[in-house]
Amino acid sequence: MSHQAFVLTRSSFSENTKKDGAYEQFLSILPSCGFNVTTGTIHPPRSVLNNTYTFFIDAHYCDPASLFSLPVVNDYPELNKVIFNVSKTDIDFHYAALQHGINGIFHIEDSLELLVRGVQQVQAGNKWFSREIMSRYIDANLVPKTKPVAALQSSTTVLTKRELAITRKIADGAQNQEIADCLHISVNTVKTHVYSIFRKTECRNRVELIKWFDHQFSQPQQVTY
Repeated sequence: MSHQAFVLTRSSFSENTKKDGAYEQFLSILPSCGFNVTTGTIHPPRSVLNNTYTFFIDAHYCDPASLFSLPVVNDYPELNKVIFNVSKTDIDFHYAALQHGINGIFHIEDSLELLVRGVQQVQAGNKWFSREIMSRYIDANLVPKTKPVAALQSSTTVLTKRELAITRKIADGAQNQEIADCLHISVNTVKTHVYSIFRKTECRNRVELIKWFDHQFSQPQQVTY
């Protein structure tokens, strides 16, 4: 199945060789991941915004303040939006992206293999952020507003050996199909285990579960069979 991609990019490519090289590399992998690519240097028309395109926005298209004010970012929450050519060290930019509903971030420093994997995840409807960024963001924003970290840590939590294995896979960023393939079980079986894991850990989603795991993995785990 072919997917549509609109790449919102710059009109000039002479300011920085490293950034421009990263742009060319990122653009080159989209067709190989099944995207029909359209590029443009101006904001796309409303007719495009209303369909099922994934929008890939070059981080150097404009300054960050203007980028997060673009209509495609603010006025269409249902659209799949990704920003690429981002520096790993720009933590504030990552936080702003999460707050504005961006679905993924790709870095200038990312390897080709990592870029391909991330684009495939975005194409499948998943978010793509580094685990470190997500953990920092939760610490700074989400945990105090939802559930204290202490509440995510329960000494009475009992996971089976299979549930613990699946939790580790989720913490590594694996999706249900990947987990099923790795453990040689069906996707429905994975979903059943994930539901049980959420219930036992009192986590409501994968983000909370990853946070729970990060606080638990260095401690002895109680396992049942």
